[in-house]
Amino acid sequence: MLRMPSLSLATFGAALALAVALAANPAAAQNKKVKLAYGVTVVDSSTAPWLSAAKTGGFWQEEGLDVEVTGFNGAGPALQLLASGQVDVVFTGTPEMFHMRGEGVAIKAIANAYDKNHNYPVVAADSPITTIEGFKGKRIGVQTMTGSIVMWMDTFLGAHGLSKKDMGEIIPVGTGATAVHALTTNQIDVLIEWHGHYALLESQFGLKFRKFDNEPALTSAAFVQDFFAREETIKNDPKMLTGVLRGVAKGILLARTNPAAAARGHFEQFPSTRPTNVPLEEAVKKAGEVIAENVELSEESSKAQRWGYVEPAKIDRLRDLLADSGVIHKKLAWTEYYTPQFIDEVNKFDPAVVVAKAKSMK
Repeated sequence: MLRMPSLSLATFGAALALAVALAANPAAAQNKKVKLAYGVTVVDSSTAPWLSAAKTGGFWQEEGLDVEVTGFNGAGPALQLLASGQVDVVFTGTPEMFHMRGEGVAIKAIANAYDKNHNYPVVAADSPITTIEGFKGKRIGVQTMTGSIVMWMDTFLGAHGLSKKDMGEIIPVGTGATAVHALTTNQIDVLIEWHGHYALLESQFGLKFRKFDNEPALTSAAFVQDFFAREETIKNDPKMLTGVLRGVAKGILLARTNPAAAARGHFEQFPSTRPTNVPLEEAVKKAGEVIAENVELSEESSKAQRWGYVEPAKIDRLRDLLADSGVIHKKLAWTEYYTPQFIDEVNKFDPAVVVAKAKSMK
């Protein structure tokens, strides 16, 4: 007779406790760790639809994923981490990816996050600057010199016959309070960042801007902010990537339906982004207003249940724009930059179920 090895009482007890825990929470046995990098250091509440609402609603957990979101200083550093395998997915701007693909780096966009370009310059509402040509000789503030914002700056300046050399100075000012300080103390004349951040600065700091958000060189480009993965991961772990993206698609719908719940969940996940010396409910209300405005960037594709898709012609248009502006020096086929293979599965869920859950949340 085969004799089974005996277990000590302590070992048996530990095994029994683990079995009970897994029975009570079977997802804990299969949740896969995923590292998601954002190309901005601070994961502020304006990003909730894409970076925290999926966890707030339990959507990533339903996919068997434990997603950790971390901010990094610029698209370049974030995508370099992706290329070296230190993170699994990146959420950031596309121009740096075009540049890296031209150098043979094996990364690719797996979902187009926004339906329109969210990058554009602003000046203070009372500034004497009224045209892009008026930027000549002025001090320009950007989040970081390693981000996609600098490439967008090169693009729209080039469209007006200007370049960085024509500016008085290019100054990295970060985001949030440091950007506000630079603008309000006249350290910079122009701020070049993005729609969600401007909404945050208007809501939390009371700033008023003159926005250059109808610049054709920018509005014609709609392939601007994406989720990226390594080609190796696309081939070997499509289930994980589909789960990450489907969670985001549901999170966008949650944020559209109940921005306050998305704000509350964001502060729980990223407590350092909650404004100091402000009551929680007031902070949630203001952040909810910013989220409600910013989620409009994905509204059209979300309503059509085609979130993540972009027409190839729009990719080609941006590639040509970046090349004409001297941002990239090698033009590849659109399939080298983006794969639409995940889109059908990512949007395969019942919106009514997500909406009902969102409405039930505080």
